[in-house]
Amino acid sequence: MVDSYVDDYLQKSKENYSLYEFLANNNNFQSWQIVAIFYSALCIAKAYLYYKKIPKNSINSHDSIKKWLTMESDAKRLNVLYYYEKLYRDSRDARYSIKKISEERIKRALENYNKVKSLLLIS
Repeated sequence: MVDSYVDDYLQKSKENYSLYEFLANNNNFQSWQIVAIFYSALCIAKAYLYYKKIPKNSINSHDSIKKWLTMESDAKRLNVLYYYEKLYRDSRDARYSIKKISEERIKRALENYNKVKSLLLIS
C-alpha cells in the first residue's frame, strides 16, 4: 500500500502542473509558469522521498529536499539534484528577479521538470 502522503503529493504535483498548463494556454504570467513547474517537481520529489520511507518531519524545506536527493541512494545515483536545482534557481529568479522570463527558459524548465519526473518515477 502506498502512503497517503505519496498520493497526496502526486495529486498536488498534477494540480501545480495544471496551473502551468492553464497559464501557458492563455499565454499569461510567464514567471508564474516557471513557479508552477518547479512546485510540481517539488511535489514529485516529496512524494518520491515519502515513498522511499524518508521520515515525514525531515522533508519540510527546500534545503531538506535537496539534502535528501543527495543522500537517498537511487536519487543520488541518478543525479536528480542536478535537474531539480536548475528548476529551483529558475523558480527563485521568476519570483524575485525583475528579468522577463523567456519562452526558451520555460522550455528548458519543462525539460528539467520532465527529467525529474522520469527519474523519480514511483512504480
